[in-house]
Amino acid sequence: MNDVGIHAIWGAPRSGKTTLAVNLAHAVSRSGKSVCLISPEPYSELSAIFGVSIPRNRSLPAAIRGFDNLKQTILKIGNLLYILAAPTNADAFDDSYSDEQVKLLLELCDITFDNVVVDCPSEANSLTAAWAMSKASSVPLCMGGQTSCAVWYSANARAIKALGNKVFYVSTVTTSDYDYNAMHELLEVSPTVTIPHIAQATLLQNERRLIYGLVGKKGRLYREALSQIYEVMNT
Repeated sequence: MNDVGIHAIWGAPRSGKTTLAVNLAHAVSRSGKSVCLISPEPYSELSAIFGVSIPRNRSLPAAIRGFDNLKQTILKIGNLLYILAAPTNADAFDDSYSDEQVKLLLELCDITFDNVVVDCPSEANSLTAAWAMSKASSVPLCMGGQTSCAVWYSANARAIKALGNKVFYVSTVTTSDYDYNAMHELLEVSPTVTIPHIAQATLLQNERRLIYGLVGKKGRLYREALSQIYEVMNT
């Protein structure tokens, strides 16, 4: 197994991408591996989830502009967990970047950290996400439980196919009243890993608590699913 690489988490809007990215990055860091969690979303959820204010000079745009000073711009969240995300004042995200700047930043993160997890926007208009998926060793594709998710996958079928065998499907059970099997059959895909429905997910995030720390059977099953995803990512 290769424990080093870029992993781009992608999927439809509201399919559980950010929740998976955050909890997976935390889980990997708890296993003794350093992780850089990157979110190029203009209005990143990471600041709310982690309860931190992301200043302009410690944000993803600042890192892209000055990738040679990564240690000065990266934000440390835990012992081995670091994040690069949109600043609190989102207007600072309007800066323009070149392909080369984004590419060099991702390459630097790749050699600096054991793992790089990128929370990719659903819309294919982010240079960071595009380069992340291009350079990724794996692309976990979230399949949430809404009709709009199925429409998104159909619309992006060509782009998904172009990513080749680095893609594997993760069925993120975000609601208990949706026929996931029917969606899988419709899209002709078979999920590699299924993440169980966690009814308390929204409440936990509002309280700035990760699902990873949930006690009981549901918490154990959730952590087992994260372990399965990490194994597939590094196979």
